[in-house]
Amino acid sequence: RLAMFDASELAKRLMGDSIYSNMMMLGAAWQAGGVPISRDAIHQAIELNGAAAKRNARAFELGRWAVLFPEEVARVCAGSAAAPARSDAERIALRADHLELYQDAALAARFRAAVDAVSDPALRMAVAEGYHKVLAYKDEYEVARLLMQSRAQAEQEFEGELKLTYHLAPPMLPGRTATGRPRKRAFGRWFETAMPWLAAMKRLRGTALDPFGYTAERRAERRDIAEYEQDLTLIRGAGANQRDAALALARLPLSVRGFGPVKAANAAKAAKRRAELRAALSGASDPGAMAAE
Repeated sequence: RLAMFDASELAKRLMGDSIYSNMMMLGAAWQAGGVPISRDAIHQAIELNGAAAKRNARAFELGRWAVLFPEEVARVCAGSAAAPARSDAERIALRADHLELYQDAALAARFRAAVDAVSDPALRMAVAEGYHKVLAYKDEYEVARLLMQSRAQAEQEFEGELKLTYHLAPPMLPGRTATGRPRKRAFGRWFETAMPWLAAMKRLRGTALDPFGYTAERRAERRDIAEYEQDLTLIRGAGANQRDAALALARLPLSVRGFGPVKAANAAKAAKRRAELRAALSGASDPGAMAAE
């Protein structure tokens, strides 16, 4: 009974905004029998909510359609209206532009210099992906910037006074859940007044004046950057028979996902894999066997 489709892409194509992907997923879940509420009741709830009711109702119905007609959905997502695939140069430029927003032009230039130093096209793109990942770690300053951006988008979409609640788990605050993760807390309007100040403090990122930089997670993220820059020497110097290992090492940061304990567990796995790949690139092991694992 599995139904799969790219809700974000479909929402952008048919509704003009990926924000409707959530309502599409609700429609898909309802059509698949996973929501024990009548269709009329859901439409009534959308009307009572009053926020872009007609468009949300349409997104719900499109989600139902996506489950019933997956072939048509696939044609829509891959049709002639699709934007042309970006070239590697464009994808690298997008990451450099993001780093300038994330921090400043100096960080973007640092990224560019490292990427441009790799001659092999596939390896250059792998470095762009991996290096960008470690440079743009999502800290308190970036979260504030992204939340401000999200609020601005919501204000364009919805009418009337917009009241948002932000559910965050700041690592510096005490309290853990039963699974050991930082406990989430609800932050209201007062937090919105602090967000511009917090986002502007990004210039302190990584300096001795960074108030968040002393947590274990932030220290680990800065260590990841230093280690990746060490790895770049091995990646650039890889021979033809070591190319697969170099590609794997360049992309290794992409496997470190999540936050808090989840990220820490993935980082531990990546550290073990990094040691194997560095050994392969240093000639201490068979690079073909290492890269194939």
